[in-house]
Amino acid sequence: MRTHYDNLKVSRDAPVEVIQAAYRTLAKKYHPDVNKNNPEAVRIMQIINASYDVLIDPIKRKEHDRWVIKETWRERAEATLARNSETNTNVQAPVETTTVRKPKSLMTMMGIIFFPLFSILRSIAGLCVIGFIAYAIINNMNEGGSSSNKTAAVNNTSPLKPERLTNNNGICDSSVQQHQWPTIPTVLSEKDRRSGLSSLRLDNTQNNEGLRVRLTLDNAYIKTDFVREVFVPAGSQITLEQVPSGIYRVKTQNIKNGCAQISEPINMIERKTSTGTVYSDNSLTFYPVANGNTHFLSLSASQF
Repeated sequence: MRTHYDNLKVSRDAPVEVIQAAYRTLAKKYHPDVNKNNPEAVRIMQIINASYDVLIDPIKRKEHDRWVIKETWRERAEATLARNSETNTNVQAPVETTTVRKPKSLMTMMGIIFFPLFSILRSIAGLCVIGFIAYAIINNMNEGGSSSNKTAAVNNTSPLKPERLTNNNGICDSSVQQHQWPTIPTVLSEKDRRSGLSSLRLDNTQNNEGLRVRLTLDNAYIKTDFVREVFVPAGSQITLEQVPSGIYRVKTQNIKNGCAQISEPINMIERKTSTGTVYSDNSLTFYPVANGNTHFLSLSASQF
């Protein structure tokens, strides 16, 4: 049995911060942009993305934990049955002997008949006990989940603000669905006056959802400030030209569900040398995972 915890190399009780740190480490090591010569890089990154998507979501993680418990008990039950079957086989296996057999007494005959039956009943009883314990644990988890859902329903009776509808985690903003988005890659805003030499290609050809993308300075990524804003439809790409030197981050917002995410820091260099000026020519590919999001970290809609 291999779990999502195994894929991210974290323990089952790992907090969210540890899961995020493990994901960043694995993403840097196995990302296809870094391992262009490895044909398995895309598949490995998809596995890492899928595991992160489950463990970062409290509901999905709880469902996965239930599955792990069920599989653990199933494997233990099968192992117990196998051990008991092996014991019965060893007990009943005939042993060759050269001694003269004496006539068996009535008690001996009864023991030969009832001992295998007793062993089988003992195996069945053991499995019943294991099954009962597993059912009690899983049923208790289900009742706990139901209680949590009921509590959440009571606490959410206050009126919602009409200007922004968010999901339970405050990450998504469904108001983007009301906008009319372009059908081709489009620059929506430029605030840096295109005063640099570097470029950044935003590749959305691998994704099946349109993305609203903002380029922001790293020291202001938790704010809504940005230097460039573009829209990249699904299956297309766009290049940001003449970007000044600095450390940036890329923010994305899925126009279908309004979920926002943010990339790792991207360094744009611009340095004069004896032969001219060295500058960056970077490329960033958006790979889809569950719900159409990319492989970036989740970001609150209020920080997009």
